[in-house]
Amino acid sequence: MLPKLLIWDWNGTILDDIDLCLTIENELLRERGMKEITKEWYLDHFAFPIESYYRMMGYTFETERYDAVAAQFMERYNARYGSCPIQNGVKSVLAEANARGVMQTLLSVTEQNALKEQVTRLGLNGYFGELLGLDDQLGQSKVERAKAYRKRVGIDPCDTLFIGDTDHDVEAARAVGCPCALLTGGHQSKAVLLRCGVPVYDSAEAMWKALQS
Repeated sequence: MLPKLLIWDWNGTILDDIDLCLTIENELLRERGMKEITKEWYLDHFAFPIESYYRMMGYTFETERYDAVAAQFMERYNARYGSCPIQNGVKSVLAEANARGVMQTLLSVTEQNALKEQVTRLGLNGYFGELLGLDDQLGQSKVERAKAYRKRVGIDPCDTLFIGDTDHDVEAARAVGCPCALLTGGHQSKAVLLRCGVPVYDSAEAMWKALQS
Protein backbone atom coordinates (compact mmCIF):
# COMPACT_ATOMS: atom_id res chain seq x y z
CA MET A 1 0.00 0.00 0.00
CA LEU A 2 1.30 3.45 -0.90
CA PRO A 3 2.18 5.81 1.97
CA LYS A 4 0.20 9.03 2.28
CA LEU A 5 3.36 11.13 2.60
CA LEU A 6 6.80 10.86 1.00
CA ILE A 7 9.62 12.87 2.58
CA TRP A 8 12.43 13.20 0.05
CA ASP A 9 16.06 14.11 0.55
CA TRP A 10 17.45 16.44 -2.13
CA ASN A 11 21.20 16.15 -2.81
CA GLY A 12 22.10 12.76 -4.25
CA THR A 13 18.57 11.42 -3.94
CA ILE A 14 16.87 13.71 -6.46
CA LEU A 15 19.71 15.91 -7.71
CA ASP A 16 22.64 13.95 -9.14
CA ASP A 17 25.37 16.27 -7.87
CA ILE A 18 27.96 13.75 -6.68
CA ASP A 19 30.50 14.43 -9.44
CA LEU A 20 30.16 18.20 -8.96
CA CYS A 21 30.73 17.92 -5.20
CA LEU A 22 33.77 15.70 -5.74
CA THR A 23 35.20 18.10 -8.33
CA ILE A 24 34.85 21.13 -6.04
CA GLU A 25 36.24 19.29 -3.03
CA ASN A 26 39.32 18.29 -5.01
CA GLU A 27 39.73 21.88 -6.25
CA LEU A 28 39.79 23.07 -2.64
CA LEU A 29 42.22 20.34 -1.63
CA ARG A 30 44.60 21.14 -4.51
CA GLU A 31 44.58 24.83 -3.65
CA ARG A 32 45.69 23.94 -0.12
CA GLY A 33 48.36 21.48 -1.25
CA MET A 34 46.41 18.58 0.21
CA LYS A 35 45.94 15.11 -1.24
CA GLU A 36 42.95 14.74 -3.56
CA ILE A 37 40.32 12.06 -2.98
CA THR A 38 38.90 9.46 -5.35
CA LYS A 39 35.24 8.89 -6.00
CA GLU A 40 35.49 5.51 -4.29
CA TRP A 41 36.94 7.13 -1.15
CA TYR A 42 34.24 9.79 -1.28
CA LEU A 43 31.38 7.27 -1.45
CA ASP A 44 32.80 5.20 1.39
CA HIS A 45 33.61 8.11 3.73
CA PHE A 46 31.07 10.88 3.08
CA ALA A 47 29.18 11.54 6.30
CA PHE A 48 27.31 14.06 8.41
CA PRO A 49 28.03 16.42 9.95
CA ILE A 50 30.04 17.65 7.00
CA GLU A 51 32.72 19.17 9.24
CA SER A 52 33.62 15.70 10.53
CA TYR A 53 33.85 14.45 6.94
CA TYR A 54 36.16 17.36 6.06
CA ARG A 55 38.43 16.38 8.94
CA MET A 56 38.65 12.88 7.45
CA MET A 57 39.86 14.53 4.24
CA GLY A 58 42.70 16.11 6.20
CA TYR A 59 41.39 19.52 7.25
CA THR A 60 42.43 20.51 10.79
CA PHE A 61 40.78 23.98 10.85
CA GLU A 62 43.74 25.34 12.77
CA THR A 63 44.57 28.02 10.19
CA GLU A 64 41.09 28.53 8.71
CA ARG A 65 37.57 28.09 10.00
CA TYR A 66 35.21 25.40 8.78
CA ASP A 67 32.51 27.92 7.96
CA ALA A 68 34.94 29.74 5.63
CA VAL A 69 35.71 26.52 3.75
CA ALA A 70 32.01 25.66 3.61
CA ALA A 71 31.23 29.12 2.20
CA GLN A 72 33.90 28.71 -0.47
CA PHE A 73 32.46 25.32 -1.43
CA MET A 74 28.91 26.67 -1.61
CA GLU A 75 29.94 29.68 -3.71
CA ARG A 76 31.32 27.34 -6.36
CA TYR A 77 28.47 24.87 -5.98
CA ASN A 78 25.76 27.52 -6.40
CA ALA A 79 27.43 28.75 -9.58
CA ARG A 80 27.51 25.28 -11.15
CA TYR A 81 24.73 23.03 -9.79
CA GLY A 82 22.53 23.93 -12.76
CA SER A 83 24.58 21.52 -14.86
CA CYS A 84 23.63 18.58 -12.64
CA PRO A 85 20.93 16.19 -13.90
CA ILE A 86 17.99 14.81 -11.99
CA GLN A 87 18.54 11.20 -10.94
CA ASN A 88 17.12 8.74 -13.47
CA GLY A 89 13.47 7.91 -12.92
CA VAL A 90 12.91 10.33 -10.05
CA LYS A 91 10.82 12.87 -11.94
CA SER A 92 8.40 10.22 -13.18
CA VAL A 93 7.98 8.92 -9.62
CA LEU A 94 7.35 12.44 -8.32
CA ALA A 95 4.72 12.96 -11.01
CA GLU A 96 3.01 9.62 -10.43
CA ALA A 97 2.97 10.11 -6.67
CA ASN A 98 1.26 13.47 -7.14
CA ALA A 99 -1.22 11.92 -9.55
CA ARG A 100 -2.04 9.25 -6.95
CA GLY A 101 -2.68 11.88 -4.27
CA VAL A 102 0.47 11.19 -2.26
CA MET A 103 1.75 14.26 -0.41
CA GLN A 104 5.44 15.03 -0.89
CA THR A 105 7.85 17.10 1.20
CA LEU A 106 11.51 17.91 0.61
CA LEU A 107 13.86 17.86 3.62
CA SER A 108 17.48 18.85 3.01
CA VAL A 109 20.69 20.03 4.69
CA THR A 110 20.83 22.72 1.99
CA GLU A 111 20.22 26.25 3.29
CA GLN A 112 16.54 27.17 2.97
CA ASN A 113 16.76 29.96 0.38
CA ALA A 114 19.31 28.07 -1.70
CA LEU A 115 17.08 24.99 -1.63
CA LYS A 116 14.08 26.95 -2.91
CA GLU A 117 16.19 28.48 -5.67
CA GLN A 118 17.63 25.12 -6.76
CA VAL A 119 14.30 23.30 -6.79
CA THR A 120 12.57 26.13 -8.65
CA ARG A 121 15.39 26.51 -11.19
CA LEU A 122 15.19 22.80 -11.97
CA GLY A 123 11.40 22.94 -12.37
CA LEU A 124 10.51 20.62 -9.49
CA ASN A 125 8.87 22.93 -6.96
CA GLY A 126 5.37 21.98 -8.14
CA TYR A 127 5.80 18.45 -6.81
CA PHE A 128 6.28 19.39 -3.16
CA GLY A 129 3.93 20.76 -0.55
CA GLU A 130 6.84 22.01 1.54
CA LEU A 131 10.56 22.63 1.09
CA LEU A 132 12.45 22.28 4.35
CA GLY A 133 16.07 23.41 4.37
CA LEU A 134 18.45 24.51 7.11
CA ASP A 135 19.11 27.98 8.49
CA ASP A 136 22.76 28.04 7.38
CA GLN A 137 25.07 26.49 4.77
CA LEU A 138 27.19 24.42 7.16
CA GLY A 139 25.51 21.08 6.37
CA GLN A 140 25.27 20.02 9.99
CA SER A 141 22.13 17.88 10.43
CA LYS A 142 18.50 17.76 9.43
CA VAL A 143 17.43 15.60 12.40
CA GLU A 144 16.15 18.58 14.41
CA ARG A 145 14.36 19.92 11.33
CA ALA A 146 12.71 16.52 10.94
CA LYS A 147 11.61 16.48 14.58
CA ALA A 148 10.13 19.97 14.30
CA TYR A 149 8.29 18.98 11.13
CA ARG A 150 6.82 15.91 12.82
CA LYS A 151 5.62 18.00 15.77
CA ARG A 152 4.14 20.73 13.58
CA VAL A 153 2.39 18.54 11.04
CA GLY A 154 1.42 15.66 13.31
CA ILE A 155 2.19 13.06 10.66
CA ASP A 156 1.37 9.42 11.19
CA PRO A 157 4.62 7.44 10.89
CA CYS A 158 2.68 4.46 9.56
CA ASP A 159 1.61 6.51 6.54
CA THR A 160 5.00 8.09 5.83
CA LEU A 161 8.17 7.05 4.00
CA PHE A 162 11.48 8.90 4.12
CA ILE A 163 13.57 8.54 0.93
CA GLY A 164 17.29 9.30 0.93
CA ASP A 165 20.76 8.28 -0.17
CA THR A 166 22.81 8.29 3.06
CA ASP A 167 22.83 6.87 6.58
CA HIS A 168 21.97 10.37 7.82
CA ASP A 169 18.61 10.01 6.09
CA VAL A 170 17.99 6.93 8.21
CA GLU A 171 18.69 9.07 11.30
CA ALA A 172 16.24 11.71 10.08
CA ALA A 173 13.61 9.06 9.40
CA ARG A 174 14.02 7.73 12.92
CA ALA A 175 13.57 11.26 14.25
CA VAL A 176 10.23 11.39 12.43
CA GLY A 177 9.47 7.83 13.53
CA CYS A 178 8.82 6.57 10.02
CA PRO A 179 10.35 3.92 7.74
CA CYS A 180 13.19 4.83 5.39
CA ALA A 181 14.16 3.68 1.90
CA LEU A 182 17.59 4.39 0.46
CA LEU A 183 18.51 4.86 -3.20
CA THR A 184 21.91 4.00 -4.64
CA GLY A 185 23.76 6.36 -6.96
CA GLY A 186 23.95 9.11 -4.35
CA HIS A 187 26.58 10.30 -1.88
CA GLN A 188 27.33 6.96 -0.22
CA SER A 189 28.29 3.60 -1.68
CA LYS A 190 25.83 0.73 -1.82
CA ALA A 191 27.98 -1.14 0.69
CA VAL A 192 27.51 1.67 3.22
CA LEU A 193 23.77 1.82 2.57
CA LEU A 194 23.32 -1.93 3.01
CA ARG A 195 24.69 -1.64 6.54
CA CYS A 196 21.83 0.67 7.52
CA GLY A 197 19.25 -2.08 7.92
CA VAL A 198 16.59 -0.50 5.68
CA PRO A 199 15.45 -1.31 2.11
CA VAL A 200 17.95 -0.24 -0.55
CA TYR A 201 16.91 0.25 -4.18
CA ASP A 202 18.96 0.84 -7.31
CA SER A 203 16.44 3.33 -8.69
CA ALA A 204 13.45 5.41 -7.65
CA GLU A 205 11.35 3.43 -10.12
CA ALA A 206 12.30 0.14 -8.43
CA MET A 207 11.32 1.63 -5.06
CA TRP A 208 7.99 2.89 -6.44
CA LYS A 209 7.21 -0.52 -7.88
CA ALA A 210 7.96 -2.17 -4.53
CA LEU A 211 5.67 0.26 -2.71
CA GLN A 212 2.76 -0.83 -4.88
CA SER A 213 3.31 -4.56 -4.52
